[in-house]
Amino acid sequence: MEIEHVQNVLKSLMIIAFLIFIGLSGIIVIKDVELTTRTVALPFAFLYISASTLITTGRIEDQPSQAKAHLRSWLLLCIFGVLLAALAFTFAIA
Repeated sequence: MEIEHVQNVLKSLMIIAFLIFIGLSGIIVIKDVELTTRTVALPFAFLYISASTLITTGRIEDQPSQAKAHLRSWLLLCIFGVLLAALAFTFAIA
């Protein structure tokens, strides 16, 4: 039962992250913003989180006994992706 709960939470997080990506991308398209590293970093951070969550959910479904290890690696992947996007946003050439 705990594995199902974890999978449901991850699926919800994946859907929310993907919807945020769609919303931010839509704002970029509607406002006709110039595509720079600064404008693209944030939406793709959410896409990265959504994709890594999808992969982790599948890995947990295949190997439920390894759920803790998969969640730990998912957390590290998300932290790395968000830090990479933050660095790209911070050090982008204006």
